[in-house]
Amino acid sequence: MKLVLTGLQRLEFMPAEKPAATGEDGDVVLQVTHCAVCRTDAKMWRDGHRDLVFPRVLGHELLAADDSGQRFVVWPGRACGRCPYCRSGRENLCENMRIMGFHIDGGFCDSVAAPRENLIPVPADLPAAAACFAEPTGCVFNAMDMLDLADGEKLIIYGGGTLGLIAAMVCLEKGVRPLVIEKNARKAARAARFLEQTGIACVPDTHMADFDAALTACPDPAAFCRAVAKLRKGGRLAFFSGLDKNGHIETNLLNLVHYREVRICGAYGLTRSDMHAALGVIAEKAPLFEHLVERIVAPDAAADLMPAVLSGDFFKFIIRFDAPPEAAAGARPGPARAQGGKTPPQSVAAPPAGDGPGAVIESIRPLSKDLQPAAQEKIDNKTKPLGALGKLEDLALQMCLIQNSLAPQAAEKALFVFAADHGVAEEGVSAYPAEVTGEMVKNFLAGGAAINVLCRHHGIDIRVVDMGVNAGFEPHPRLVDKKIRRGTRNFALQPAMTAQEARRALGAGMDVFFDRQRKRRIAILGLGDMGIANTTSSSAIISAVTGISALQATGRGTGIDDQGLAHKAEIIQKALDFHRPDPKDGFDVLQKVGGFEIAGIAGAALAAASQQVAVVLDGVISTAAGLIAYLINPDIKGYLIAGHRSVEAAQAAALAHMGLEPVIDFGMRLGEGTGAALTMGVVDAACRIMREMASFESAGVSQNL
Repeated sequence: MKLVLTGLQRLEFMPAEKPAATGEDGDVVLQVTHCAVCRTDAKMWRDGHRDLVFPRVLGHELLAADDSGQRFVVWPGRACGRCPYCRSGRENLCENMRIMGFHIDGGFCDSVAAPRENLIPVPADLPAAAACFAEPTGCVFNAMDMLDLADGEKLIIYGGGTLGLIAAMVCLEKGVRPLVIEKNARKAARAARFLEQTGIACVPDTHMADFDAALTACPDPAAFCRAVAKLRKGGRLAFFSGLDKNGHIETNLLNLVHYREVRICGAYGLTRSDMHAALGVIAEKAPLFEHLVERIVAPDAAADLMPAVLSGDFFKFIIRFDAPPEAAAGARPGPARAQGGKTPPQSVAAPPAGDGPGAVIESIRPLSKDLQPAAQEKIDNKTKPLGALGKLEDLALQMCLIQNSLAPQAAEKALFVFAADHGVAEEGVSAYPAEVTGEMVKNFLAGGAAINVLCRHHGIDIRVVDMGVNAGFEPHPRLVDKKIRRGTRNFALQPAMTAQEARRALGAGMDVFFDRQRKRRIAILGLGDMGIANTTSSSAIISAVTGISALQATGRGTGIDDQGLAHKAEIIQKALDFHRPDPKDGFDVLQKVGGFEIAGIAGAALAAASQQVAVVLDGVISTAAGLIAYLINPDIKGYLIAGHRSVEAAQAAALAHMGLEPVIDFGMRLGEGTGAALTMGVVDAACRIMREMASFESAGVSQNL
């Protein structure tokens, strides 16, 4: 029997004739007992390949036996033996290479023909499942040869799948100290037994840097970028796993390769000698390899495994050809198959007439305290001990004062995510490339981000505002185009924006609020952000205004390591020394070290305050924008609600400067407005307490509590 790829995503199980020994390269016919499923097999199933001809039998990680019962693993290449690469012992790069399971039929069949010189005998006591790892482990050996690792060196491996863990184990044998980075918690949990028995460290991320070498064992471009950034001067990178198609690598990363003299080595396939070496290690550590077997399946079940293999969430699936389906029972189970009244609009006040942003700013009045005694009396007379609802009572009182009503409401919630790019990203201050800004904007518009989930949950109307993203977008109902330019300038070298751009950006943020307010009056507004390197801008703003040092103001942002943190603080201090922004002039600070999205947030906050609308800030970026708005007009303070306590230290300094306390503390650092969205739900609850909770008198409850 054989599994035949007859077209894209068409893998058919059908009878097979025993191949005849052709005599070419000394071919012999073998009975396939087991064949592992490689991600390359799954990618050809899904995407095909320009050199792939249908029909084709896939499979190149096989164990087979000859007529005498001797078992072999098979080097899957057919090299010419004549080209310069073959003559130099690098037959994996043969100019005329043909590969089993790709150019010629492979191991997804109960029999196969292979050149005798490609057969490597397998010890009789080696478990079959472990032997199937010979080919991928040989590929790891090829990559390790490129790195030329020495005893005591530190290696960081991105990807905690099958190959990443094998690479870490091989490193241990060389006296190298590996650290595996795997952000998928489920995959890391599945590797627990392997990690425990090998002592290999596996973490979702690390702030450590200065590694001697790195290896990429996943196709994520961001992992490739981080691997380069983690290397010391003169470090080496084994580019082991190819990248997803059409991914982009920043040119700034290549400059880092240049300045640090990083050596990047591609690692493709394996030689026969690599496979011999791999089999030796497998024979010594077979029980460890068996921990990396996800499931052993009968051939007729293999076709349904391809999506699971492509997901990257599982370890190795192995097809067993030498036994009936029930022989595979008892293996660790793999993935299960999928079985197939709104408030009417209210009247809205028009924005103040006059000179644009200036008129709005001048129209803001400090929060009146006239209603405070009555509001306090009402909340105190609820059926509870005095102050028993803590911050909910404070929020209820604030909303009463903002809306000048003893029955405040927060039913009409809106949230704006302001997005822009930053020229200072050129300085390597973020763990992510700048194009992530545009990619995340598309994610927001598609409804797939955390902020989308929270807005749906809390009934919040979300809009994404392009203030200066270095990308173009198709029209979308939730996209507001207010682009000033494609990113600010690099404020390490020059002011982030001109005075005119700063004024335009502030006015654009106001316009976003007023445009939405005309359609349906907002009761409470949340403000979020998106922009790679915007924590650098925010930290610079907060340091300039509050007087804390650049080092105190600098946080890890997207997750930079210790070395990156020091570099980021240095860039901020350099910019502040260069520009010397006036700490009392919000316009000056904004123009010199701000961002277009920060200006937009500040403008929207000022506009909302001018219309007696509560404003919920998010994390450090929107807090920095709130600080700019506060400097421009301190009367905005009474309308501001600090959504959540960010793990970025600069936020605490900014909140203290404005005299604000965060409502929640969930240890969050995502941005996007996620903390604001959660807090808006809390504010809504506080308003409902004020409106709906019974008093002692109405409930007939004694006040002797």
